[in-house]
This record gives sequence, C-alpha cells and structure tokens, in this order.
Amino acid sequence: MKTLRVPIYPSADVVFPGQLFPIFAETRGVDWMLRFCREQRQPLGMIFVPDIGGHTLAGVGTLAYLLDDIPQKVQDFSNIVVVGQYRFQILQIHQDQVYLEATVQLWPWIEEPRPGWMLVEQVGNYLRRYVQALSNTLPAALLPEVLPPGVSTLGVLSAALLPLPSADRQRLLEIPTAKVLLSTVLDYMRIYVPLAERLADMPPKVAALHERVSLN
Repeated sequence: MKTLRVPIYPSADVVFPGQLFPIFAETRGVDWMLRFCREQRQPLGMIFVPDIGGHTLAGVGTLAYLLDDIPQKVQDFSNIVVVGQYRFQILQIHQDQVYLEATVQLWPWIEEPRPGWMLVEQVGNYLRRYVQALSNTLPAALLPEVLPPGVSTLGVLSAALLPLPSADRQRLLEIPTAKVLLSTVLDYMRIYVPLAERLADMPPKVAALHERVSLN
C-alpha cells in the first residue's frame, strides 16, 4: 500500500471519502498547515479525536484535498472546504513541525469477498430514497465523482450521509471490507430512510394568526 507523510487536522467530526467538509483556521498552526497544503497542492489527513482534550487520535482517517473553486481570498483561510478522497491508517506521528504530521498508509476497502447483487441493490435503493428525501432540506454534502469505482462506493456515500454520532461514524470508517460496510450501512438505512421520508412529506408548519408577531 502507498505511504506518504501529510499534515494532520484533528477533528471532532468524522469525514468520509467523497464528503465535503469546511475547515476554519482557528489557530496559527492550522493556518500554516492550510497555506502549506494550498501552496504545495498537498492533501491533509482528517482524523477523528474521540476525547475532548485532544490527547487521543483515531488510527484511521481520510485523506482530503482543498477545493480551489471555492470563492475566497487567497490569504483568508476562515472558510476552507476540503473533500475526502482516500481512507488511510496512521503508521507514525511526527511532532517536529508547528502542526501535527503523520506517515500514513492508504487503506482502501477490501473488495473480496464481493457482496451479493441483492445487498448492493438494497443499499443503492435506500441511498436514492434518502438523497431524494433530503434534497429539499440539506445542501449538497458529497462529491461522489472523486471516488474510485468499486462496490464500496455505495457504502461510503451512505455512511457519509447518515446522521450518526461521531463514534459510530468512526466505526464505519474502520470496517475493513466493502461487504461488511454495505451490510452495516443497510441496517442503519432501514431506520433512517423511512424517518427522512416521513419528515419530507410533512407540510411546513405555519404559525397561527395569534402567534404571528407584527414588525410595526
């Protein structure tokens, strides 16, 4: 597997391949890291931090690239948007820079044993329904064209959309095979898709006349 050294962005959120994610330069170290990635056209590693103190990093993360087509001043890094592309495992942490770095190994989902056509069809159907149900309530959060084709793609996109706690999302990110990922995502989709469709079908609530507030 390919290895490389990348800057690390510790995050309270879990980012999946194909997912869009905003980064805010709240510290000088993050600002310098983003400048380096932009100038060198290098990716950064998005890593989930499971504890509030930030003393523990998850061992699996997502390699993300800065999107250049987001309108912004070059020197203003208050609203950088990245897109996840590859999953990786951390091999070694480096602390010799202003910001954290790590040597990482790309870790694609194992395609064998291949999931059956029925499992793929079920996940694909639920994903289409879920995207349709959310289309009028949520902005676009995915960039699926950056993902390599494979049976894991449906599972990765589904996992990126599911409104799960960060710890559960991290467990999905760490599943080694595409088949298990699709099976696990399907269990979640059976719960969340009908709920999303029910909410999408609910008419918007209009305040009663006596609840309206006059601006005069």
